[in-house]
This record gives sequence, C-alpha cells and structure tokens, in this order.
Amino acid sequence: MSKVLKDRNGRRLARGLCFGGLLCLPFLIAGTSDPGVLIELDRESYQMRARDLASGVEGPQLLVVLGSPAHPTPSGEFRLNLVVRNPGWSPGAVARSFGARAVAPSSEGPLGVGKIPFAERGEIALHGGANPLLLGKPVSLGCARATDEDLLRLFGWLEERGALQRPVAAASGELHQYFRRPARVSIR
Repeated sequence: MSKVLKDRNGRRLARGLCFGGLLCLPFLIAGTSDPGVLIELDRESYQMRARDLASGVEGPQLLVVLGSPAHPTPSGEFRLNLVVRNPGWSPGAVARSFGARAVAPSSEGPLGVGKIPFAERGEIALHGGANPLLLGKPVSLGCARATDEDLLRLFGWLEERGALQRPVAAASGELHQYFRRPARVSIR
C-alpha cells in the first residue's frame, strides 16, 4: 500500500510503500526526498523571494540592496548551510582600504541582525543592516542586504518550515543555526 511519509510535525517527507503497517520503505525514484527551500535573488528587480519546494508554500518577498557594478553580487546556485545571528564582521581588503575595522558579534554591527553566507567562502552573504533608502540599488561590495525587519521575517519563515535547527552559541558570541533541510540560493 502506498502512503505519504511525514515527519513528527506532519510535514511530508516522501511517498513510501508500506507492508502490514509495520515496515514503510520510501520509493527510490526521483523527487521522493525533500527538495528543501529555495531563496531566489533577481539582480534586475532587486527582489528576493523564498519558497518551500516540498509544499509549494511561498515565503517572504523582500526588496534588497545588491552589489555595485565594480563588485557585483555573483550569479549562480549556492548551497546554504548556516544562518548566523548577531554576526561579527571582519572587513575585506576593499573595506579596510576605506578604514573599516573589525566589529564584534552584535545585532548592531554592519551585517545587522544576521546573515546567510553563500559565496566566496562565506564572505558574500544575504544579511541585514540595509539602509531602507538604498533598497533596490547596486551599492554593496557583493552581498545582498535586507532590512533587519525583513531578514527576521525570512528567518521566522525558515523556522516555521522546519528548515533550521535550534540556535547554538558559538565561541565567538554569534548564534549559529544550521539548516536541517536542503537549502540553496539561486541568483539570476
């Protein structure tokens, strides 16, 4: 007998074949495992939107700041592993050339309340701290910036979808939440 297998929160995991109600084996065909969550960034419209690929539930849509022509936000698909709350900041070479100094972990730093690293060994991220007057403009050093309020809406939605583990305090003072479901960002 075919049956939909669900996790303890009632979310669909896969279809399976059940024998006598005791043994259920997931089908081993394409599309049976959790496709995860997708964050899409559109470089032309400066829009970010999130979607749960398993259920089709749409998440928040945000207006963001993207990279400048000299430092464009990279295009492509990137796997997401981690949400960092209260991130510290170590300036890269360009920011240091303008006099920037490292900032200890805090929700008040240049990355705002959090970040989701995705490229350049984590140096490029979707993060908070955006000035609302700059939304929809290409002025960052490659990162995608959202307002703190919007980023917290995204984090809340990811938690509602069961995409994130519980926060763990890192030695640095940051809070880390690892993705428990597959997650990726697609930038076009």
